[in-house]
Amino acid sequence: MFRIGAASALAALAAFAGATAFAQTPAGKSAEPAITLPIRFVVPNAPGGPTDAVARIVGQRLAERLGVPVVIDNRGGATGTVGGDIVAKSAPDGRTLLLTSSSAFVSTPILMPNAPYDGRRDFAQVTAILTVPYLLFVNPASGPVSVRDLITLAKTKPGTVNFGSSGAGSTSHMTAVLFNTQAGIRAQHVPYKGSAPAAIDLIGGQLQYLFEAVAGGMPLLKSGRLRALGISSAKRLALLPELPTIAESGLPDYEASVTHGVCVTAKTPPALIAKLNHELVASINSPGVRERLIGIGAEILANSPAEYQAATQAEIKRWEKVVRDYAASAVKGG
Repeated sequence: MFRIGAASALAALAAFAGATAFAQTPAGKSAEPAITLPIRFVVPNAPGGPTDAVARIVGQRLAERLGVPVVIDNRGGATGTVGGDIVAKSAPDGRTLLLTSSSAFVSTPILMPNAPYDGRRDFAQVTAILTVPYLLFVNPASGPVSVRDLITLAKTKPGTVNFGSSGAGSTSHMTAVLFNTQAGIRAQHVPYKGSAPAAIDLIGGQLQYLFEAVAGGMPLLKSGRLRALGISSAKRLALLPELPTIAESGLPDYEASVTHGVCVTAKTPPALIAKLNHELVASINSPGVRERLIGIGAEILANSPAEYQAATQAEIKRWEKVVRDYAASAVKGG
């Protein structure tokens, strides 16, 4: 049932006239909505990154549970707002899902006031899938072998060291901004349309460092193409017990992670959101899927819409000052 996004697949989706039906009780009253036609799962990043990997793992099981195709549609660009705009303006029928990250609610509304939508207003949150920390990567041939080495290099050559991200205002960008601020360094930001192309340029020597979510970074680490200097979580990761946290490497207050969740357009009926939540939570917690997600360094959430919303509000409060300070600095040319 699982499909990889392509023009022909999307054309097939368009041929259907509706995605949901409400089963009728014997008395003729509407019961729980039934999802009977293909689902478009929009990933606002390039293929190959951590968000894409999560979508494909969960999407495959969701398709099996619903008995309908789940088409992964990668729409990278403009820090996720290209894909986000598709979902914000989609029909409220449960057919168009967005796999999004914390940045859609935390940084994008502040850093991109002219974005075509406001994630805090235009999305209905269905469930948070997982949260993952970030790996601080450098090129193995570049020299730094520790967080302190990298900080020293950046301070020795202020403003000449480059770091990449999956886009201006993305979680990987803000994770680096927090690092730079706490370390007291100045570095040039190079935004990309996804984490995968940023990693390619780090491997090629065009960048000096990059924060990549564990989900997408493990293959790069295991292959030896990149070197991890530290991890952004408060505790060491069970998968990488020898890798120190950034906090224990000289920045004691440092901690950052990204939450990946599923949203739909805000106009979606509550009953349909509840149905989607039920199916997604069951998919995430099903045998095989949960293990695969934990295997990429994730902490599984699979929560209710209300719990997802509450956690997002806490994230907004935690990061808003960091984002606004960065925005003010950028305006001043800092």
